[in-house]
Amino acid sequence: MFSLKSLFGRKPELKTAHALYAETIHAARRPAIFTEMGVPDTPEGRFEILALMAFLVLRRLKTEHAARDVSQAYFDIMFEDIDSNLRELGVGDISVGKKVKKLAQSFYGRIKAYEDALAGDEAALEAALRKHPYRNMEPMDAHVTRLAKHVRHEDTCLAQQPLQALLAGEIAFADIDTAEEGAL
Repeated sequence: MFSLKSLFGRKPELKTAHALYAETIHAARRPAIFTEMGVPDTPEGRFEILALMAFLVLRRLKTEHAARDVSQAYFDIMFEDIDSNLRELGVGDISVGKKVKKLAQSFYGRIKAYEDALAGDEAALEAALRKHPYRNMEPMDAHVTRLAKHVRHEDTCLAQQPLQALLAGEIAFADIDTAEEGAL
């Protein structure tokens, strides 16, 4: 089938963004997040952790002017994936667009909340995590503290990754056990 994309080829940032997003999905699906940190293993809980990990990746990318196009492509790919997942869950075509728009707006709200929380102390980060990944439940304090420590560690690890690796689609998320050992 002929398309303008086939005529002009794919943009290089799409390949990079796809690779980064695939690794983000793997990071967001680590069992310890759900079993050891108490995040609900539900579609909502999985969305919340994906949003949190994606926020951390986008936060890292935004520090580099050269990664601007990759960052936008990453965001677009994430919401194309969310659209696809909603369709697989049986959400009708008419309401998918509205749901994706609502999720995008809530993602922007989480970006603001997490940015503010990471600029603050541990109490601020724990409060943001209680509001989002643990919303509609009373999590154990130890779970929230452990997730907050992991988020801080993840943010530090991502900040240390070289731009060239990121632009090559290579990203390494922090090991959860290592995060805990270093945080304790």
